This record gives sequence, C-alpha cells and structure tokens, in this order.
Amino acid sequence: MKLVYIFSSFAAKGGTERIFCDKMNWLAEVAGYEIVFVTYEQGNHPFAYPLSNKIRHVDLNTRFFTTGTMSLLKRIRFKFTMPRLFKHRLRKLLDEIQPDVVVSTTYALFLFREILSQPYRHVVESHVYYQLLLQNTFTHISWLDRKIARHLLEMLKRCEKVVVLTHKDAACWKGYDNIEVIHNVVTNYPEKITDVADRPKRIIAVGRLHAQKGFDLLIQSWQLIAARHPDWQLVVYGHGGDLQKLQQQLEEAGLTSSMTFAGATDNIYKEYQNSAFYVMSSRYEGWGLVLVEAMSCGLPCVSFDCPYGPSDIIRDGEDGLLVENGNIQQLAEKMELLINNKELRERLGVQARLNAARFTSDNIMPQWTKLFETIVQNDNH
Repeated sequence: MKLVYIFSSFAAKGGTERIFCDKMNWLAEVAGYEIVFVTYEQGNHPFAYPLSNKIRHVDLNTRFFTTGTMSLLKRIRFKFTMPRLFKHRLRKLLDEIQPDVVVSTTYALFLFREILSQPYRHVVESHVYYQLLLQNTFTHISWLDRKIARHLLEMLKRCEKVVVLTHKDAACWKGYDNIEVIHNVVTNYPEKITDVADRPKRIIAVGRLHAQKGFDLLIQSWQLIAARHPDWQLVVYGHGGDLQKLQQQLEEAGLTSSMTFAGATDNIYKEYQNSAFYVMSSRYEGWGLVLVEAMSCGLPCVSFDCPYGPSDIIRDGEDGLLVENGNIQQLAEKMELLINNKELRERLGVQARLNAARFTSDNIMPQWTKLFETIVQNDNH
C-alpha cells in the first residue's frame, strides 16, 4: 500500500502534528506501508517530532504564509499564482509516486480545488468540527466566507472518505454519505504508573494559552473554591499569546499563590503522574487528546462537555466528570467534589486508565488499515 500524506508544515509542536507523526510512523513501521509525507511550507525548519526513516519527505516549497508580508498588489497576484504552482508541483509528484490513496486534512480547505482535482483516491481528515470549518476566513466578510467554505466543503462529497473524530461531529455533516468516525490515537500509553493514592494535592491542565482553551474560565472557576482549599495547587502547562492577559487576570483574582502558568514541558507524562486529577475548560475541541493522555496515567478528568470530543472520551461518573459547556459554577463544584473525595478520585482514576486503552494504536490503527484496504479493493472491483 502506497500512501501520500499532505500537510502544510511539520515545524510546530501541536496535537495534530503529533497525531500525524504517530499514524505515519505506525503505518510505515508496523503495517509496512510505503509512506510519502508531502509538505508545502516546511522550508528549512526541523521536524517537530521524529519521523521514521522509512518515510520519504518532500516539500513543495509553496509558502503561502509569506503573502502576509507582501504589498497589496503583490499579495493579490500571489493569491492566483501560488495555488497554480502548488497544483502543478503536486501533480508532478503524485504522477511520479502513483499512490493508492492521498490523505489530506481540512486545514487545507483553501487548497481543496487543487488537491481534490488530482486524479487519485482521496481521504480527508477533519481535526476540527464541522461548524468551525464554516468560520474559515477568506474575505473577512462573514456571510461570504461562510458561503465559500460551504462550497469548498461540498467538494468533499467526491472523496472516498471524510474521517472525523467524534460521533457528534459526524452527525453535523448532513448530506454526506462518506463520513467515517475514527478516534485519535494515544501512542504513549505508560506500562506502569505511579500509585494513584500517593499523588500530591495538585490539579493539572494542559494546552495552548489561547481563548479556545478557556483558561480564563478556569481562573474564574478556581476563584470560587481556591480559598477553601489552600493546600491544593492548580498548574497549567502550555505556551501561547494569551500568557500576559491570563497572568494579569490571575493577579487580579488574587490566585497567584494557588494557580500557576508553568510554561511548556518536555515530559508532560511525568506531570500527569504528579497530579491528582485533570481539568479541561476548553470552549471547543477537535478531539481532546490531553484527556486520553491524562486518563492513561490514571487521572480522572473534569471537563466541559464542549463541541466535540470530551463526551466521546469521558464516560460521565465512570472514569471522569462532564460539565455543562461554559458553566463555571458547575466546573468549580465538580473540581471540589474530587478535591474532597480521595476515594472517588482513586476509583475514577483506575477506570480512566482502563478505558483509555481503547485509544491505543493496537485498537485504533487497524481501523485505518481496514479503511485504506477497503477503498483500494472496492476500486479494483
């Protein structure tokens, strides 16, 4: 089986990049597929995560992001010439490779005409939910952007499959008969973890410091209960542009002694296992990989039931707790419930680790190989 994966660049350390890397490595190393990884804006940047040496990488060197620094006239010209150059270079490469399946993502929505016009079988992965895709910016005129996005998304009906991450998102793709749900993979499932009963009085959260992750809501929620639990700490790991704003909110709330923005870490699994439970305050998610990671370390998770992901991962009351989306008071109540009940934390944590195993490579990746092989077999018939 010969697959081509298309992604803009592999320079940023993000969740999607990590998932892409893990999947391609598994398919190359375990399934024995021939994988060609095609980027178009990588340049000379190093890879964010290590790729198997069995994977061939090609960069098309069509750096769309450079248009942001150009004059208006030059930018308009590049809006027309750059996609054509991308299409030409991609076609030449694909004709050389002759892949069985070409895999791209909805992050390349603005290039769908160029990608999907290639005469090969296409699978498109959507790592964000459908309604968010309609909010893509093309002209900065909201109604027109939405119309353009709908038109581009209609092209996906030509694909062999559109793979989404959650069942709730799948229900939003009305009129599409090619939707498949395959959850994301957690490849680092620790064989052994520290004893759940011995963990310190520490709550952990992880994510980019961005409005999507709702850390402003988390601060408000923590403010409601922090004074009653002076021996507990809430630590947030991640970096992003909202650090200064969040730090100011933290200071104004008088929480600097009990809540910390600790920056990024290279060993997040160590931090999971040094915590009593996990909290997610996101306004929306494509999936929620950090929930699965935390659960694999025996952490119960408290999460907003945001669109979409947490409800596909957490079984409410069995291995974690779901909270009405955006309900700050309820989030505080659920956090306090776990703070006050060590036995509940331990019971949920044990079950969380067991349930997280359903997202390991052994359970998820065969769904991908079955998908690819069915596509090729159907086409041959």
